[in-house]
Amino acid sequence: MLIPHSLRSLITAAAALSSPDTTSRSESSNNTTFLSTRGTNAEYAKTASSAITALDGFYMKDSFRWKDIGGWSAANVYNDIMDYDLWTRSKKYESTYGASLLTIATSPAAQQKAGSTNNFNDDQLWWCLAMIRAYQNYGHRELLDQSIKQWRNIGANAQIFKVDQGTKVSKGGIERDVPIPADCDIDGAVYWGSAKDSGLNAISTSLFAQVGAWLFDITGDASFRGPSDAALSWLQRMMLDTKTGIMTIDALTADGCTKHLGSLTYETGVYIGALTSLYITTGDAKYLDQATLSVTSATTGGFGNNPALVIDQQADLTTNGDGVQWRDVLFRNLADFYVTAGSKGKVTEDLQGKIRAFFKANYDQIQSKAKFGNLYAANWYGKMTSGSDWGTGSVLGNFIGSMLVL
Repeated sequence: MLIPHSLRSLITAAAALSSPDTTSRSESSNNTTFLSTRGTNAEYAKTASSAITALDGFYMKDSFRWKDIGGWSAANVYNDIMDYDLWTRSKKYESTYGASLLTIATSPAAQQKAGSTNNFNDDQLWWCLAMIRAYQNYGHRELLDQSIKQWRNIGANAQIFKVDQGTKVSKGGIERDVPIPADCDIDGAVYWGSAKDSGLNAISTSLFAQVGAWLFDITGDASFRGPSDAALSWLQRMMLDTKTGIMTIDALTADGCTKHLGSLTYETGVYIGALTSLYITTGDAKYLDQATLSVTSATTGGFGNNPALVIDQQADLTTNGDGVQWRDVLFRNLADFYVTAGSKGKVTEDLQGKIRAFFKANYDQIQSKAKFGNLYAANWYGKMTSGSDWGTGSVLGNFIGSMLVL
């Protein structure tokens, strides 16, 4: 098993974090030791564990999903559960969810069932993140190899560059049906999917950057960094509000180089995750500065402030769908930033306080408005009368993050 630059930090930190008390946590990154003064919080760890246990009853092992959680949403829930084992170092889920991810990584039939290698690049990349986390926890090179394979295929077939401007893109046997205007900046962007009329979007591009950043960290292979940097740069030029660090453009279509507005929590969350990983691996302060801006905005009302700091993006949500998991992704990546950048002393006390307040406000809102035993509703504003597997999947990022930051 490869032990990379900053991944060594995560493993060392997680070993210390497995204590339920407030203990010191050491992290080794690039042969330097950093100390953080907090450990996992037993109360919040129990809440997270109880929610995962409640999900177990809905798990459909043969199809690698939960009853009402499939596709990329299932990959996201796997990622959350892998994070629980990473930070607690319990390997509690190695023989269940970890084993399922290994089967997905090694079996084309399982990949088809899970949808981990479908025609949508963002879906494939969510599965890459889950498999990489499983690799970090349990080993099994096959998990890493499949993630590399999927990322490289997407890079070859779907990432486009300045040289493609003014052309009708044809890569990987896919001829896109609309030429890219010569003056349309697409340098580094990633197509959403393999359909000929697919657009370029923030989530596929930010996920490509995050998976590439993780692979760069694990392997030390610089060929992962360049495409990831190109993806981030395009997002910053075309999709990001540079004053706030919040993603405000959801997609771009080649026809007329048309931007489509949309400020979705998970896009900013994944962007933060990519920047955090590249900072920890390289030590380049530009990534830290960019991530810090986004984290500050996201945790101080950027996605809702009524009640104070509570995300309101899905305030009216009462049915299952893609939007259920968006908030979860933001929390997971904020917690990663808090722990890993914080381990280097690069998160100010003021920003630590803002992150803690953000987690606590949303945790309390969930507990007061969405809790039904150990199951939870996806609506955090009291508009549903029962919990569900898909609702519970929407809160794991907050719960697992809370055990780290509160």
